[in-house]
Amino acid sequence: MKTTFAVNWQYGVATHSGWFRMINEDRSLLRIGSTESGEPYAVAVIADGMGGSGDGEKASDVATEVVRHWLDEQLPSILRRKLIWGKLDNSIERLFYEVNDRLIQIGMDAGNQIGTTLSLLFLLNETYFLCHIGDCRIYKVNYKMHIRQLTRDQSWIYEQIRKGRLSRQQARKHPKRHVLMQCLGYQKNLKLIKRTGFFVPEHLFLLCTDGFYDRLSDTRIERFLREGEKEQQDLQQMSDMLIDRALDKRSNDNISVVLLRSLNTSFTFWQRLWHRTKNFQILFPVQWRK
Repeated sequence: MKTTFAVNWQYGVATHSGWFRMINEDRSLLRIGSTESGEPYAVAVIADGMGGSGDGEKASDVATEVVRHWLDEQLPSILRRKLIWGKLDNSIERLFYEVNDRLIQIGMDAGNQIGTTLSLLFLLNETYFLCHIGDCRIYKVNYKMHIRQLTRDQSWIYEQIRKGRLSRQQARKHPKRHVLMQCLGYQKNLKLIKRTGFFVPEHLFLLCTDGFYDRLSDTRIERFLREGEKEQQDLQQMSDMLIDRALDKRSNDNISVVLLRSLNTSFTFWQRLWHRTKNFQILFPVQWRK
């Protein structure tokens, strides 16, 4: 079992192939570090590959490997800048396109398209930035364990819900609920979703694949998180518990979750307020960007 505490972060990572899958095509990646000035940061990534005969596994492997190379080779220089957010935005967008180009080329060479979803969360100085494509989800959870979805599902079923053609209850059992409108590896032009905002150490971030939230509603996720907090579980125990709850619902897909929370309590309230005001102009003026 991995250690669930770092100097400034608590985390948990868990995955399972599901009841009826032999291959797990989900991948996750977590990087924790600090800038040269000692500011703690964290990067969490989750990917859900698609394709038959192990092609989805290969796609998500490629995606996380490209991200790992970016973390090693490009992120350090970005973190040395005084104003990082614009550079970070551009670099992460190029990263997603690099993964996309790599997967398209692999598919062309093999004569068989492969693809994956990809969601990346970056945390620094009580500010989060995410970039997302597909139908994995990133939630922000407050101290009362109320969850708020930060990503938007780029799926056919979500579009039907948004247009009022299906209810959420109907969507949960619809045969087309896994059909994606956007992913990496299938088209040259990408509709990336980006979002930025603030967090405090009391907030918890949850990244998960569709095999998890397909079986557990937001209300049930909140209830299980509260139970874990009440039992004083650490985030690794809580991650394992969430996977077990999805398995109890006979999930027939791969299931993955990542939980991440800041332990940095050095900011006072007024420092937080000043920090947010100071940085507002260099953050994106709207939260949803396509």
